[in-house]
Amino acid sequence: MSTPIVYESTHRIKFSDLDPYNHVRTAVYSAYFIDHRMDGLRKHAGWDLKTLATLPFMTWVRRMEIDFLQPAIGDQEITITSLVREIRGPDAHIECTMLDRGGNTLSRCLMIVACVDKSSNRAMDWPADAAALFFEGSLS
Repeated sequence: MSTPIVYESTHRIKFSDLDPYNHVRTAVYSAYFIDHRMDGLRKHAGWDLKTLATLPFMTWVRRMEIDFLQPAIGDQEITITSLVREIRGPDAHIECTMLDRGGNTLSRCLMIVACVDKSSNRAMDWPADAAALFFEGSLS
């Protein structure tokens, strides 16, 4: 596997995502990162919810580490990018970055997503064909 495919999406911060100080609430960041990644899987790998249900494995966010660098504020346009840095056994290490319109980093996230065998509910190594979808030169 070679160069990771970078997923990119743009969002506008909604009123319902804010705290009383006009900052995005802490819990909302994880939703933004996860929704961004799922939208990217639909677009780049063809994994919509119906397709995910047919796969012999599930994906499970095992861990998220979010660095809050600058506040995201109401009505601000943000861009989120992500890529699979590496796959180690059952774990895909995904780097996510949230940027403002000027390209300044607002937050970063390391997301560890496990591949889980549906028949046993146990972690399994990522199937080679599925893992290849995250890198340049794969068929999608």
